[in-house]
Amino acid sequence: MSQDSVSVLDAALTCPMHELHPMHPELLKRPWAMNRRLRDEAPIYQDPQSGIFFVSRYDDVVKMAMDPANFSSVMLKPTRAMGASQDPELVAILKEGYPTVATMLTQDPPLQRRYRKFVDGAFSPSSLKALEPFIENTANALIDDMIKDGECEFLSAFGVPLPLRVIVSQLGAPMSDLHLFRKWTEAFIGNLSQQLDAEGIRESARGMVEFQHYFVERIAERRADPKDDILSKIVNASIDGEQPLSIEECLSMISQILVAGNETTSASITEGIWLLIENPQEYEKLKRDPSPEMISNFVEEVLRISSPSSNMFRRSVHEVEWHGVVIPKDAILFARFASANQDERRFPEPSRFDISRPNLKEQVAFGKGVHHCLGAALSRREMNIGFKVIFERLQNFRLSEGASAPEFAANALLHGVEGLHVSFDPA
Repeated sequence: MSQDSVSVLDAALTCPMHELHPMHPELLKRPWAMNRRLRDEAPIYQDPQSGIFFVSRYDDVVKMAMDPANFSSVMLKPTRAMGASQDPELVAILKEGYPTVATMLTQDPPLQRRYRKFVDGAFSPSSLKALEPFIENTANALIDDMIKDGECEFLSAFGVPLPLRVIVSQLGAPMSDLHLFRKWTEAFIGNLSQQLDAEGIRESARGMVEFQHYFVERIAERRADPKDDILSKIVNASIDGEQPLSIEECLSMISQILVAGNETTSASITEGIWLLIENPQEYEKLKRDPSPEMISNFVEEVLRISSPSSNMFRRSVHEVEWHGVVIPKDAILFARFASANQDERRFPEPSRFDISRPNLKEQVAFGKGVHHCLGAALSRREMNIGFKVIFERLQNFRLSEGASAPEFAANALLHGVEGLHVSFDPA
């Protein structure tokens, strides 16, 4: 970590509260100390630069997530750089694609429930059970590719391809297109990050439009010849006599499933390995007892610590006073799920990685309420099976010689390591 980074992090602990800028890239990478200060000193804090209100305590984040009537997921105007831009080159790129519509994550009940029920069946217990052999076979194949070397960059070798291959298979695409799906995921993540320059925004837009045209063709194929996959369920569903979804609605839902279905899981799987390296005493617990129950506890604590969906937008439907702060109507708020998961009021010694915590299931890494992550059950299944295979076949994880602790990406909504170089031994 550079000296400049250290200076920014130190300043976040000592500067006057009104000078704190939570959207600074260094604080997006390493938000933990800042989050603690916000929870203690300003549980409702308005960023003086962006105007966004940050909600940091566990009970407050849950209250907001459970109250869509007062804290809406529908934005009145574009909140991200791409949607708000007047750049003529960007506008021309976006005109080649399809307009964005509000569906699952960006819609409120009762309309939100309509979209959810179109895909709930794809993530039912029976559907996920049927996926387990594919997940396990994929995990074993990935380890086959790296075990002989005794080291790897874990994010690209295992963290990314495991959930990406699963979601690509469920979106009805061939594995030969895997590289395209990674590129498109990065395009959507770039749009969410609020960290791109003008050319980076244009490049993300090109990727998103390319994704749209690819799936317009796949949608037509599935309408003509349905398969047993998520894509067919989305494009052909007609529930209670409702009309099938439009092209624009399908594209919105598919893009959300793509990002939520692989990026957050990739981040948590990879950070899970780093947490084992950092916490050998917890690693020893798993070595002594790698039972499904212990692996499940491990996964929940990884999710609490990693919180890959670290922030989510909400809009105030009415003026509200909260912790002495007046939030005006139509203000933008950030529900800081990562901060909630480290709130010492709910999780004692929150920075301590402890797979024996009695309230592990109270973590909110997948959100809460009507917008609880659609793919939460799939992500848990992938992580539990993936780590089971890892613990069966690999052991003694450690940083590779010459490697340093992982760095985190700067992103307004998502949080995850940029890479993790590790060595290991066959089990």
